Amino acid sequence: MSTVPWRRSRRPPTTVVTLPCAQRAVGVEAVLRLPNVMMLVVEDACTALSREDWRRREPARWRSQARRRWHTEGRQLDAKESRVRDLAVQCLDASD
Repeated sequence: MSTVPWRRSRRPPTTVVTLPCAQRAVGVEAVLRLPNVMMLVVEDACTALSREDWRRREPARWRSQARRRWHTEGRQLDAKESRVRDLAVQCLDASD
């Protein structure tokens, strides 16, 4: 959202939704109007929350088995983020 009041700005404020996993930003109007874009936003949010939860649960270095499981889960999240980026390409870069 623009921090400059509309009457002093040259353009009306635009509101975007940032998709950290997809490494994109998309307008709120597109999210509300297009079901595929809404699905992308939800998938991206779930993946980002999963990644944040995963980071918080990092086990101590001396717990080698727990660390192996934790790293395996991290690789699975990497794959999910890659799928979200692919989904972003399909949803946002598709020609109409």
